[in-house]
Amino acid sequence: MMSHENETNDKLRRTIEQLSDQIIRSKEDEERVLGEFSQMNNELVTLQRKLAKNNVSLEAAREEAVAAGESKSSFIAVISHDFRTPLNGILGMAELLQLSPLSEEQRNSVDVIQEAAKLLLKLIQDLLDMSKLEAKQLKLEIGEVDLQSILKYIVRLLEPKIQKNGNELIIDCDPRISSILQGDSTRITQVLINLIQNANKFTLQGSVRIRAKLINDNERAQRIRFEVEDTGIGIAEEDLQNLFRPYAQTERGRAKEYEGTGLGLSICKSLVLLMDGDIGVHSIEGKGSTFWFELLLEKTATNQADASPDTASSDSQSLETVPEASLPILLADDNVINRQVVLMQLKKLGITEVDSVTNGEEAVAAYLSKKYSLILMDNMMPIMDGLEATRKIRAMEQDEMRHAIPIIAMTGNVLDGEKDKCLAAGMNDFIGKPFTLEALSKVIQKWQNTSEHREILNMSIVNEIAELNSEGDQTLLEMLLDMYRSETPGKIEVLRRHIVSGDHLAAAEVAHDLKSGSLSLGIEYCSTLFARIEQLAKQGETIKAEPLLDQLMPAYKEACSALEKVI
Repeated sequence: MMSHENETNDKLRRTIEQLSDQIIRSKEDEERVLGEFSQMNNELVTLQRKLAKNNVSLEAAREEAVAAGESKSSFIAVISHDFRTPLNGILGMAELLQLSPLSEEQRNSVDVIQEAAKLLLKLIQDLLDMSKLEAKQLKLEIGEVDLQSILKYIVRLLEPKIQKNGNELIIDCDPRISSILQGDSTRITQVLINLIQNANKFTLQGSVRIRAKLINDNERAQRIRFEVEDTGIGIAEEDLQNLFRPYAQTERGRAKEYEGTGLGLSICKSLVLLMDGDIGVHSIEGKGSTFWFELLLEKTATNQADASPDTASSDSQSLETVPEASLPILLADDNVINRQVVLMQLKKLGITEVDSVTNGEEAVAAYLSKKYSLILMDNMMPIMDGLEATRKIRAMEQDEMRHAIPIIAMTGNVLDGEKDKCLAAGMNDFIGKPFTLEALSKVIQKWQNTSEHREILNMSIVNEIAELNSEGDQTLLEMLLDMYRSETPGKIEVLRRHIVSGDHLAAAEVAHDLKSGSLSLGIEYCSTLFARIEQLAKQGETIKAEPLLDQLMPAYKEACSALEKVI
């Protein structure tokens, strides 16, 4: 009996001991797990702190990068302006000298000045392009591409330099290429000029051949291969792989007689890639090189063979004097050399009545004190810049129902977006420094006298309405004017909203309605403005229509005032 009880007690004791061991082990496991959890939690907290710190560092780095990018853009804009402004004086004066009676020795000296200034201008433009490409800020401007006109322009531009090296320039253009295609004509021309100048630099007493081949043709587009082949010194095989890298120069390029920045080919590659094309080179050292690039260019709806860009005719036209207006021109520029050069250029164009000021504040004061046919306005001036001066002038025109005077921006800042800023401020046009006599002549002829000789009312229509009888005390003309006054301001505001929002179809419809309403009442100038906006809106160019918006209310008020005098 006792034996059985002892056995039972032993089992019970062992069971209790086992349970105790399990409890102890469980407790130890629990403490171990809690310890591990606590350690993991501490590590997690530490990681969170590090992550938060890293996020702060990353945000600071991002803000620093953004600030650096903005500083770089601002620096480039200032440098562009500060370099181009004196270059405008140098090139402008050299051009004026070329038009003067000179001895052969003097003419050669002026040629050297022009060539040196143009080289410096190209270096500046290369740096600007490279900066914009690196920042992905360079935008293509798609329009018509007339390849024949581009090639003719290049021949006129570069053939004299090519002949100086004893080289022959040869053009081979595939006749199957459509006369008008779609693409960025300016950038295609830039790539070709860079490649041709590069070929000419390394070739003496040889030839530079330009080929344009049709590679593929379908209903929608044509793939064109451009080749620039030279018989020059060629490129070593080990240099080919680095040829298109920024600032890279081959052994031949480092030679003193072939100095350069090493940016030209890199820019060519970046531009071609931006246009979704391919670019490459084949070369044999001592025998010559062939640089090539291929582009897919879309066909246009209308393929007119007689259409040609401005570049085709710019050199063939002789410079003509500008018919002088009855009102003088106002010139605003803080740089004394530029003012002197522009005054001399204007005199060469037959314009002698010119007032000049040195900042935007003086420009506004001059505008208030005297009538002008147009204003040539530099953008970057002390005290008040050209943009702010333009905004003040436009505000005064609107408040006081003054004529909308044409304001033309003159600026050395040619970065993308600068022209849009000028137009948004209320300027009518843009001319980048340095500019030629021909460019200045064209822009003045385009805008001069538009404010003083424009016809506010079509009096034949107004007189016809005035002769018609109407019931009651009001004449028909009075009734129509009252209706026009009650409806037009609201419609102009609707038009403004559609233009600003980019709704070109709605904008075209409202502009057409306003055009018709104005024309039926004989309000000629307003009708012309609305017609311009309608045309731009139909083309989807609402951004280009925005500068015209500021002219609408002053023109409307002026027309109503003119009609009141008739009544």
